[in-house]
Amino acid sequence: MNQNKISFKTLACFLTMVFFLSGYAQESTVTGTVISADGVPLPGVNVIQKGTSNGVVTDFDGNYSINLEADATQVLVFSFIGFQTLEEPVNNRSTVNVTLQDGSELDEVVVIGYGTQRRSDVTGAISSIGAESIQDAPPVAPEQILQGKVTGVNIVQNSGQPGSGSTVRIRGISSISAGNNPLYVVDGVPLQFGSANNTVQLGPQGGTTAFSNEVANPLNIINPADIQSIDVLKDASATAIYGSRGANGVIIITTKNKEGLDETLSYDNYFGVANVRETLPFLSAEQYRNYAESINEPYPDLGANTNWQEEIFRSAFTQNHNLSFSGGSQTTKFRASFGYTSQEGVILSNELEKYTGRFNGTHRALDGRLRIGVNMTYANLIDDKVAISSSINNEGGNILKDALRWAPTLPVYNDDGSFYQVGELRINPVSWVEVEDLNKTDYFIGNTDVKFDIIEDLTFGLNLGYSNERVDRYTLAPETHPSAESEGGRASISKFKNTTALIETTLNYDKQINEDNYLSMLVGYSFQRFQNENTFTQANQFVSTATKWNLIQSGNTLANTSFKDANRLASYYGRVNYKLKDRYLLTFTLRRDGSSRFGPNNRWGTFPSGAFAYNISNEEFMEDSKVSNLKFRLGYGITGNQEIPNNLYREQLSIAGSSVYVFGGQAIPSVLPTNYANPNLQWEETSQLNVGVDFGFFDQRLTGTMDYYQKKTDNLLLNFSTAAPSVVSSQWANVGEVENKGFEFGVTGDIVESDNFSWTSNLNFSTNENEVISLSNENFQRDEIRTVDGSGVVGFQTGIQIIRPGLPIGSFYGRKFTGLDSEGMETFLDEDGDGEADLLVIGNANPDLVYGFNNNFRYKQFDAAVNIRGVLGNDIYNNTAAEFSYPVSAPGLNVLESALTNGLSRDEQAEFSSRWLEDGSYLRLDNLSVGYTFKTENISLLKKARIYVTGKNLFVITDYSGYDPEVNTRAVGVDYLAYPRPTTYLIGGSVTF
Repeated sequence: MNQNKISFKTLACFLTMVFFLSGYAQESTVTGTVISADGVPLPGVNVIQKGTSNGVVTDFDGNYSINLEADATQVLVFSFIGFQTLEEPVNNRSTVNVTLQDGSELDEVVVIGYGTQRRSDVTGAISSIGAESIQDAPPVAPEQILQGKVTGVNIVQNSGQPGSGSTVRIRGISSISAGNNPLYVVDGVPLQFGSANNTVQLGPQGGTTAFSNEVANPLNIINPADIQSIDVLKDASATAIYGSRGANGVIIITTKNKEGLDETLSYDNYFGVANVRETLPFLSAEQYRNYAESINEPYPDLGANTNWQEEIFRSAFTQNHNLSFSGGSQTTKFRASFGYTSQEGVILSNELEKYTGRFNGTHRALDGRLRIGVNMTYANLIDDKVAISSSINNEGGNILKDALRWAPTLPVYNDDGSFYQVGELRINPVSWVEVEDLNKTDYFIGNTDVKFDIIEDLTFGLNLGYSNERVDRYTLAPETHPSAESEGGRASISKFKNTTALIETTLNYDKQINEDNYLSMLVGYSFQRFQNENTFTQANQFVSTATKWNLIQSGNTLANTSFKDANRLASYYGRVNYKLKDRYLLTFTLRRDGSSRFGPNNRWGTFPSGAFAYNISNEEFMEDSKVSNLKFRLGYGITGNQEIPNNLYREQLSIAGSSVYVFGGQAIPSVLPTNYANPNLQWEETSQLNVGVDFGFFDQRLTGTMDYYQKKTDNLLLNFSTAAPSVVSSQWANVGEVENKGFEFGVTGDIVESDNFSWTSNLNFSTNENEVISLSNENFQRDEIRTVDGSGVVGFQTGIQIIRPGLPIGSFYGRKFTGLDSEGMETFLDEDGDGEADLLVIGNANPDLVYGFNNNFRYKQFDAAVNIRGVLGNDIYNNTAAEFSYPVSAPGLNVLESALTNGLSRDEQAEFSSRWLEDGSYLRLDNLSVGYTFKTENISLLKKARIYVTGKNLFVITDYSGYDPEVNTRAVGVDYLAYPRPTTYLIGGSVTF
C-alpha cells in the first residue's frame, strides 16, 4: 500500500511559524453580534474590555459597538445571566461575533429521540458526552469516547487490529438469538449496518480459514473530530420512541455545525507509534533445545535463535489530519471538514487508511420560520488485513498461532533470501505477509432536515435520509505460498452493498402556557427501507497469480454465490411532555411499528412508555440549602427487538446437494424446505422499570446520578429442533424470557476551581445481574442451549458455555479441575463416584462491576487528562494457554515456559476445564494526556493554538496471563489468538484561525 507520509520537519516548521506570529494592539472600534448556541440574538449582554471599566451592552438584535483602549488588554469579556462568561481575543479584528453557551449543567441541551430537551427537564436515564472529552484524548473510533465515562454501558474492544469493532452492551444482554447491539442514530438518521464478511477457505480441500473473520467497526465511517456530542438513551422511557429498535438502548451521535458568525479555519493532527505491551513467555531457543535433549526426543534444529513473536510484531506508526472550515451569515451557516488517518497494525502487513469528508449546513428563511439543514458524510476505507482467525481447527491461516508454535530453532529465511518452510499445514509465520486480504469500503450517508413554523408554537418537520455502504473484499494466496501451493493459488472477490432510504414527518407543538405550565407534544410518521446484496466468487488453479484477483475467471471456480434481500419498517409515534411549576415533569410516548421481518399475524407492535420526575430542589423550602439540584425519576416502558435475519417467518427452500434424482440418465439435485413457515413470529419485547435520582450540591460543584433498573425480555426468538419424522430439522418460535437488573452510580466534582488551577473528577460504576428465566412454553420445550462449540475450543467438542434457566448468559460449563495425580495426569471433580468427571457451571464471563475514574486538570495554559477504567469479577477462558501448556506438544511445537514446570505428564492430552479459567478483572490506565494552549490574544488572525502528548493503554493491572484481559474473540469471555491491544504514544497539535 502506498504510504502518504507527511514530513515531520515540514509540519514542525509550519506550526512554529503559526504559533509565534505576533500582532500588535492599536486603538480601534470593534463591532459584532452576540447569539446563543441555537442562533438566537441575545440583547442585554455585557461587553467589557478586560481589565478596564470600558464596556457596552448589546441591543435588541444582539449587536454592539465598543471603542477599545489602546494601552489595555485587547480581550473582550461577554457576560450574561444564565450563560457562560466568554473571553474573546480581538486579534486586530474589527468585527468580533460570538456565541454564548448555557451557563449551567442543568440548562445543557440533551438530544433525545426526534428532539432535544434541557437537562433539567429530562425524565429518563440519559448520559451525555461532549466534544471536550474528544479533545482530551483523540479516539480512533467513536464508541471509544464512551469507555469508562458512561454508567450502564460496557464496551469491550474486540481486538487491537486497526479498524476492529467493539462489543457495546447497554444494561446487559437481553437476547439469545436476536441482536444485542444498540441502535445508532447519526444526525437524526437511524443506521442499520450490514455484514460484508464471507468465509474464505484455504489449504487442501479448502480446509483452513486464512482470512480474518472479525467484523469491521461500522462506526469507522464517522470521524471523531466531527462529533459534537454523544447521548446514550438507556431506559425504556427514553428509548420507547424508537419502538422495535429500542430494546438494547440508543446511541445518538450529533456532529458539529457552525457556531457563531465568524469564519473559522481549523487544522489538527497527531502522529504516533504503537507497540505490543508485552509478549507471551514461550520457550527460547536455548530452553527448547535443553528440554528436547533432556527427554531424548528429536527436534528440528537449524542453529537459529528466533523469537517468532518479535519477528511478526513491529513498531506501528499512525498519523491523523483534520481540516475544517466554517462560515456563513446570520441566515446561512456551514461547516465542511476533511480527515485522513493512516494506522499501521502492530502485526506485519496490516494497515488501515481512512479518508472522510463531511458537510453540515443550515439556512434560515422567512424571518426564521423556515429552517433547512443538510448533513452529508462520505468515508473511504482501505483495510489491508493480516491472515488471522480464531478457529482452533485451522492448522494454517493464522500468523499469530504460527508465531507461537513454530520452533525457535528454525530460521526466518533460507540462504537465498526466500522464506524457510516445512510444509503446507505449518507455515513460516513471517511468510503470511505474502497472502493478501484487502477490504475497500465506500460509505455515504446524508439527510435533509426541514423545519417550518406554521404558527408561533407549532412546527412541521420533514427529514429525508439516505445511506449507501459498499464493501469490496479481495483475497489472494499465491501459488508460491504453502497455504495454496497444492491448489495453484487461490483468490476470491466479494462485493457487498447495503442501502437505506428514510422519510420522516413530524408535527411538534411547544408552548409555555403560563408561568407555571409548559406543554410539548410531538407526533410523527416514519418509513425506512433497507436493502442488502452480495456476490462472492472464489477460484483456484491459476496459471499465474501475477494479476492477483483481476483475472479470477481464468481459474477453476470453487464458489459463485449471490443474494439480495430487503426489509421495511413503517412507524407512527408520539410524545407528550408536561411541566408544572418547574417541579413536576411528565413524559408519555407511544410508537407503533410494522416490520416486514415478522409474520402477517404479528407484523405490527405497540410500544408505550411513561415517566414522572419531581424536582424537589425547585421548592421554596430548598432555596437556602446547599442542594442545587435534587430530582427523583420514575419510568416504565416497553421496547422491541427486530434484529433478526429477513424472512424467518416464511418457508424457505434450498438445494440439497446430497439428495438427487435421476431423470433421463442425468442427476437432478432436489430442492427441500429448510424451515416451516411461522406466521405468528413476532418481536422480542423488553419491559423496563427505572428509578433514578439526579443530585447537585454547592451550586453544582458536585453533581451525580443514581439509577436502579429491572428489565425483562420475553418472546425470545429461538430456533427449536423439530420432532422426527420431518424434512425440516428446526423451527423458529417466540419462546423464553431473560431478565437484567442493576445499579448505576456516577458523580462529578469540581474539586478545585480558581483562575490558575482547576481539577474536575468523575467516578462512575455499574452493576448488572443477568438471568435466563425460561426457555420453554406449552408448545416448545428446551432445558438448555450449549454455545461456543468445540470447533474453537481445546479438548472439548459440545460447547463450553451454557444457557439454562437460573443462570446468566455467558456461564462456563465443564469439568472442575481438582489437581494432578501422582503420574501428572489431571483430575476432575466426580461427586457421584461413577468414574466420569462431572459437568457443572464453573464460571461466568460477565463482570460484577464496570467502573471508570476520570480526572481533568488545568494549570494556567497547561491541561491534563487521566482516564482509568476497569472491570471486576468476570472469568476468561484462556484457550491460548490451554493449547500451549501441555508438554506433549514439544518439541514438535513450541510451548509456554509454564508447560515445563506445571507438573503435567507428557501423556496428558489437552482438556477443557476450570483450570484454564482465569480472573479477568483489570484496572487500565486508558489515557494520559498533557497539553498546552498558547496565548493568542496578540497574534493576528490566530484564535487558538494547542499542542499535546498522549499515551494510551499505558499499563494494565491484572492477574490474567494472556496478552490482554479485554477480549472477545469467539464469544464473550473467550480468548483465543486475540490480536494484542498495543500501547500507543501520540503527539499532536491544533490551530484555529
